[in-house]
Amino acid sequence: MNSSLRNGLLLVTAVGTMMFPGERVRAADNQVAVPEVGTSKVQNETYSTGIETAVSDYLAPTIKGEYFKMAFTNVDADTFLFIRSEPSRESEWVGKLYPGSASEIIGPVGEWTRVQSGSVTGYVYTKYIITGEEAWQRADEIMSESSAEHITEAVPCAESREEEEARLAEERKKAEEEAARQAAEQAANVSTLGQQIVDYACQFIGNPYVWGGTSLTNGADCSGFVQSVYEHFGINLPRTTWDQEYSGTGISYEEAMPGDLILYEGHVGIYIGNDQIVNAINPSKGIGIIPATCMSIKTVRRVV
Repeated sequence: MNSSLRNGLLLVTAVGTMMFPGERVRAADNQVAVPEVGTSKVQNETYSTGIETAVSDYLAPTIKGEYFKMAFTNVDADTFLFIRSEPSRESEWVGKLYPGSASEIIGPVGEWTRVQSGSVTGYVYTKYIITGEEAWQRADEIMSESSAEHITEAVPCAESREEEEARLAEERKKAEEEAARQAAEQAANVSTLGQQIVDYACQFIGNPYVWGGTSLTNGADCSGFVQSVYEHFGINLPRTTWDQEYSGTGISYEEAMPGDLILYEGHVGIYIGNDQIVNAINPSKGIGIIPATCMSIKTVRRVV
């Protein structure tokens, strides 16, 4: 074989085995092919073969210096996505991603994806995150409308189990403090109004007791006296002691403050403090003050 022919055969052989830059082997059929431009093509090929795609397949720089490895939580507004310690629903959860939260893909993308978000690293169910080109587009939109230097500064990150516990504890503390503040404020209001009621009721000490009466000056029975005193302050009470037993809120005698009702079997009076009540006592004594514990107390009601 002459040298020209031999050189020609060598050239044909070399050309036939050469792989040009950009060529890769498809896992599905082992054929050489130049992939289409764009990471969406890489993603489509990966899922079609059933093989997990490496994080490096996602890398694509953006104008902000970020990389194409972002993921966004894709769950309903009132739900969240667990980050688990292992790629299994039975594994312990180490954090939570709320709607729209951002994370970074740091492991293969398959049924489960390993991510890092804030201080939390673990696995999320891939079905509930947005990745690839859609995630890049969302990140680009967010960054174009934000002055933040990094996407994680513009959107929320995961909340770890420890961070959630601390947050809930702080929320409980604030709720308790607010409840205590409101209770103190209410007690102060009750005390002020209650004392005003007592002062008003005591003006009628010495006036007559009249069965069935409601007049603070001309005569009243026990329930009529109480009803008329409270009516002066815009508080409407039932006419009889049996109905007044269910007015307002029941409290213990130890909690009684001036202005509370002290009810007995068939009798009622207004607590004035120091274990005493002002009341329409009976026909012989009229309106006056007696010990609050002189009879068996049936109930104490706060109506202010």
